[in-house]
Parts: sequence; structure tokens; C-alpha cells
Amino acid sequence: MSPHTAPALRTGTWTVRSGRTTAAFEVRNFGVNRVRGTIPVRTGTVEVRDGEVLAVQAELDLGALDTRNARRDADLRKPTLLDSAAQPAMTFTATGARRRDDGWEVSGELRLRGTSCPLTLTVVPDGGTRVRATGTLDRAPLGMRAPRPLIGRYVRIVVEAELEPPS
Repeated sequence: MSPHTAPALRTGTWTVRSGRTTAAFEVRNFGVNRVRGTIPVRTGTVEVRDGEVLAVQAELDLGALDTRNARRDADLRKPTLLDSAAQPAMTFTATGARRRDDGWEVSGELRLRGTSCPLTLTVVPDGGTRVRATGTLDRAPLGMRAPRPLIGRYVRIVVEAELEPPS
């Protein structure tokens, strides 16, 4: 296998190790500053058959969102933004995956606040049972109401996941 070829995965259900998996985000604030934060991944699975990714599902815990600023975190959880009291989880479900030279491109649907939007992640192996997934989320289709200069429209996402292989 060349160093630029995605490794073949063992057939079965790979499970996300929740305590060792983070979803980080970065978004512009007031047009110039960048706000960074994390949202814990509560659960997740990757279905594999014959070395190909068939399905990916993940659930993130919005109540544990952390930007290292308690007041900002409380504002983000309000009904006009994440509405985490009414909808405490955000989910991602893949609708397709295709092999790329060094990993996979996983397209899917992000569900938040009772609505959804498309999200494509570029996934690359990061040694052994770790993967790194990156993508950009357009928050506008999710109905999050905030003036664009206050919170940027596009949110960069980086997921560092550790997977438990099937037994």
C-alpha cells in the first residue's frame, strides 16, 4: 500500500470512543476574531464492508459545548442559536462515502434544531485507529439567527476520532 492510499478497513461496525473523540469548530466573531470551541461526540459508528465505508452516524452533546467562555457558551445555547435545552443533540448521518487517495470523502446530513443541512467531510487516517475529518458548515440553512458580523456564516469543523475496531 502506498503512503497515499486509504487503508482497507476491517468489515464490521467500528465504534467511536466517545471519551477520546472531539469535534472542534472555528467561526469568525465580529468579522475579525476567531472563536474556537469543542463539542463532545457522545456516540458514533462507522459501518464497513469489504474495505468500503457504507454508513457513518454520530451524535454530539450540545449541552457540553465549550468555547472557554461561560457567558458565550450560554449565549450559544439559547433558542435563537443552538437551542440546546429543547434539542440537546446534534447528529450527523452519512448519505454517501467514496474513497479518495489518502482517505474518504463522506457526504451527509447534519441535523440541528429540527432541521438539517448538507455537510461533506474529508476523512484521513491519523495512525492506527484514529481518523481526522474536516469540513465547512454553512449555518444559514439551520435557521440560526444572528447578525452575520456578530457570528460568521461558515463554521470550520475538525473531528479527531478514535475508533474501536469490530470484534
